Amino acid sequence: MYSPRPTKEPSGCLQTLIITRIILQILFFPLMLVAGGIAGVILFFYALTVNPLLGLGVLVLVGVGLYFFGRRETSREPQGPPPNDPY
Repeated sequence: MYSPRPTKEPSGCLQTLIITRIILQILFFPLMLVAGGIAGVILFFYALTVNPLLGLGVLVLVGVGLYFFGRRETSREPQGPPPNDPY
């Protein structure tokens, strides 16, 4: 007369939280790059409204930062052909 109820699977809340955390870990650096770029543009325009030379200083700082970033990246490149290159 009374049959046992089938067991329910756990709710999808835990799986949703795990998937959300994984996606946010993957997208953290790209999102921070976008947010940093937007903040940089806002900082640049604010610096221009305060004083044009201050805006120029922000551009110089960005240029110097890009220069040193490029130097660091070129020093990290391996020299010569790859080890398995037959040529």
